[in-house]
Amino acid sequence: MFVMEGSGELSGSGLGITPVTTADHQGPDLPGYLAYLLLGFKFIATLITVLMSGWILFTIKSTRSLHKPHNIFVAHLMVADIISAVLSTAQTSIMMIGFATGVGDFINCRVFKFLLLTVMVIFSTYLMISVDQIIAIAFPFKHRRLMKCRVIGGFIASVWVLSALLSIHVFFNDGYTKTPQYGTCLSEGSTFVNTLITFILPIFIASFVAIILNAYLSVKAYQVRKQIQMETRLSGRSKELKDLKKKQATIKEHLKPMITLLVVVFSSTVFGLLFPLLYVPARLLETATTYEDVMKYVIGPNIGYMVTLLHPFVYGLYYKQVRDPMMKILKRLLCRDKFASAVVAPKP
Repeated sequence: MFVMEGSGELSGSGLGITPVTTADHQGPDLPGYLAYLLLGFKFIATLITVLMSGWILFTIKSTRSLHKPHNIFVAHLMVADIISAVLSTAQTSIMMIGFATGVGDFINCRVFKFLLLTVMVIFSTYLMISVDQIIAIAFPFKHRRLMKCRVIGGFIASVWVLSALLSIHVFFNDGYTKTPQYGTCLSEGSTFVNTLITFILPIFIASFVAIILNAYLSVKAYQVRKQIQMETRLSGRSKELKDLKKKQATIKEHLKPMITLLVVVFSSTVFGLLFPLLYVPARLLETATTYEDVMKYVIGPNIGYMVTLLHPFVYGLYYKQVRDPMMKILKRLLCRDKFASAVVAPKP
């Protein structure tokens, strides 16, 4: 998830949540119960993400009409959401439980930071979906031949490899502080700048390009519709009109996926950039310690959960191509349960 990292030593005893204090580092001056509330939120968000994303995955796999390149990328997005939420919650839980019980934990901050590559994968998937839509509209009759399974698999594998390569620098950086009572790691000094360059910047670029591509496709669809209206008024049966209508049908087929992705990308980008936009002013104000603690320990580590919750709800409730088969599967399951409960076992 979206987490900043830093350096320091640990202290704590018993089951209480107490701040970390070192010679040069003072832990968060926040209520102890807040850490447990945040952990509960992480568990609930992860459970919802796994259930909703898993439902969408099962729907895409079991519905033949959804076996299209676009929906395969959507399925990959759901997988990345599940992996991201589960990994983040697991690491946070190990840190917090280990700290509360006094046992310690087995999470290294470099590993913690490296596993955030799943967030980069999520935002890169937006770009893959956008490129697929561009190909589908620019080459409607060649799209299926161009986007074969091995090509799609190559795109997905490349995204994971590239994200890993961009994240591997964390193993060579110092300046990470583990704050186990809140289950997170923070970055200080040059490490903070490296995080912005190697983590936030690629996310911003991928999101920005995806928004531009989808906005372009939406404008293109509007222009084609206007051209059709003009040709209809002028001739009504021209060859140009027939070609335009074919083009409009292709764009219309991909318009809903484009709008859906645009909603997802824009909302996720707002969530993704919320932390650096709010956190940078806090670092410039030396007296704003409480505000900075809230940003570092409460808002920052939980922004990513909002993104992983956003995807399954948008694709499961707003995206009709997936929503309708999901509802049919749910109705079949409910009807099967009703039928099973109505069956009376014969007496021996």
